[in-house]
Amino acid sequence: MSPSERAARIAGLVDELGTEVDAGLGDGAIAALDPDVARRLVAVAGRLYAVAAEEGALPPTGTDLTPTESVVLATAALRAHDLNPFDLALWFSRSTS
Repeated sequence: MSPSERAARIAGLVDELGTEVDAGLGDGAIAALDPDVARRLVAVAGRLYAVAAEEGALPPTGTDLTPTESVVLATAALRAHDLNPFDLALWFSRSTS
């Protein structure tokens, strides 16, 4: 599989997954998922976004994540690596807008 074919496949899978997650939020299927599934998905998405951000990807917008979802995700990532708000402030000042 060529890099462009893989990129197209990943984009399609993300679209499909987004549709399924939205439907699952509506019908309660998300509650039936093993919580480890969300952890694995966040890890994969985090790796993808870290590389994309270095290539100039725009950050999620207010329509992509709610403020609560953003803070829950950021807090979980900080805790996973035993980081604190001071550490975050250092990285925040490093990042580009």
